[in-house]
Amino acid sequence: MNTLFSVLVLAQAVTGSAPVGQPPAPPPAPIVQAAPVAAPVAQPAGAQIVASAPSAAPMAAAPVALPPMQAAQDPQGSMWTTLIFFGVMILVFWLLIIRPQSKQKKKHETFLSSLKSGDKVVTGAGFIGRIVSVEGDVVTIELARDVRVRVVKAQVVSTFKEEGEAKNV
Repeated sequence: MNTLFSVLVLAQAVTGSAPVGQPPAPPPAPIVQAAPVAAPVAQPAGAQIVASAPSAAPMAAAPVALPPMQAAQDPQGSMWTTLIFFGVMILVFWLLIIRPQSKQKKKHETFLSSLKSGDKVVTGAGFIGRIVSVEGDVVTIELARDVRVRVVKAQVVSTFKEEGEAKNV
């Protein structure tokens, strides 16, 4: 689940949208240009500054800090980055999950096709016994003297080797 969340966050970072669970960023404030301010006039030494009455003219707006200019993103470049990212993710998924699982399945099918009477096997339920007969997809296993169980062939997990027996590898 954490991996899926990380993939979503990275995909959104690549496309430039807001992260999951957060509202989109508000649009930028309009750019306001400040009116030019006149330079102060030098007063002779000893002159008094008298405040004048406020005039009807509007005061100059304070300069607004402009947001830094962002480079325009190339939509084609962003698309290729996203496609490459998803291609790499599919490749990793195939290498780590699908390929090993298919190899294991093929190995198990080879094992099942090589089963014969007299093999000592372990079933998926944990029963240990000797194969008496193999008929299509059904295997008859003898668990004890005169105790025989019919099992679906796919439920035979592996051969059983006791500690005292020689191991053939």
